[in-house]
Formats: sequence, C-alpha cells, structure tokens
Amino acid sequence: IVPFRGLIDKYIGDAIMALFPESTDDAVQGALAMLGRLEIYNKGRARAGYRPIQIGIGVNTGIVMLGTVGGIGRMEGTVISDAVNLASRLEQMSKTYGVPFLISEHTLHSLEDPSRYKIRFLARRRVKGKQEAQSVYEVFDADPPSMRAAKQRTRKRFEEALAFYFVGDIFRARTRLVRCLEEAPDDAPARFYLTRCDE
Repeated sequence: IVPFRGLIDKYIGDAIMALFPESTDDAVQGALAMLGRLEIYNKGRARAGYRPIQIGIGVNTGIVMLGTVGGIGRMEGTVISDAVNLASRLEQMSKTYGVPFLISEHTLHSLEDPSRYKIRFLARRRVKGKQEAQSVYEVFDADPPSMRAAKQRTRKRFEEALAFYFVGDIFRARTRLVRCLEEAPDDAPARFYLTRCDE
C-alpha cells in the first residue's frame, strides 16, 4: 500500500481500509502488488505444509469526508462516505464470485489508461444502501499466467454471455458460458453464472 502512495486508515478485524489520495491507478497497482506479495507468501506456506490463504480486494473511487469521529470518551480519525461503503461491498462480493480483485465502474472510468490492465465486466448488481444497480469489474492481472491468458481469450464471449444473462436470454448466455469453461475450466465467475443459468 505505502509504496503506491496509499494511507492505511484502519484495520477492521482481518480487513485493511486504505486511501489512495493521489490517483486511482495507485490504488489498482497497490492492490495488484498485494496479490503479488500474497503469491510469494503462499509459496512459503506450501513449503511449510500449510494451506494457502486467499484475500479479496474491493476498490471504489469517489469523494470522502475525512475527519474525526466519536465522542469525549473515544475519538478517532477516519473517512466516511457512500464511496467507502461501496468499496466494502465490492470486497464482500469478491467471495461470491471467487475472484480476488473487484473494482467499481467509478474506478474503471477514473483510470488513466484502463487498457494497461486486464479487466472484464463481471456483474450489474444492486448493492445494500444503493438505489441503482452498480457495474462491477474484475481485474485479473494477478491471476496465474495460464488463467490470465484463458480469461483474456474468452473475455469477449464471457461478456456477451453476461449481456444475454442480464436481459434474460438464458439459452444464449449458457451456450457461451459452456464454451468459456471449455477453454478455462477454473474460471470461477463463469462457473458461478453457469450455475445460475441452470437454476
């Protein structure tokens, strides 16, 4: 976080809330660096006979209110805003889709050059506390090379499948998802949507 000009705001259980005041790209690159460090850490765990751990990262871009909250007995500096809430929801969604890194449409549109990253549309969902559905995107630069290449090859078909899914054309969505999974059997979001189609 720190090498990419991020500030750690607080630790919440096993979560870290961080701010990147300079640019959205700092936040995305910081997240990818965390996933890169996690890969190294998990190799050490494997050598010691431990199971690997997984993390989920949610990044949102927006205006926040920075200041002190609390009362006479207890005060702390923090940020509050709708933008913070959405970042937290994205982090929670990463578990649902089985991917480590999600960004909002606000983050996507705030990147200097989105084509620098491996990004694909993942969902259009109403999240708690929001009236309108939010577009959610997966950043898969930190995936293992074979998975990253497979997702890149199937990205157009995967996004077509989701377009059909969200307009209710389940047959066409399912056909495309099956083809995606033939090429990338471990693609968790494709598997998630195929299960939804079958349901």
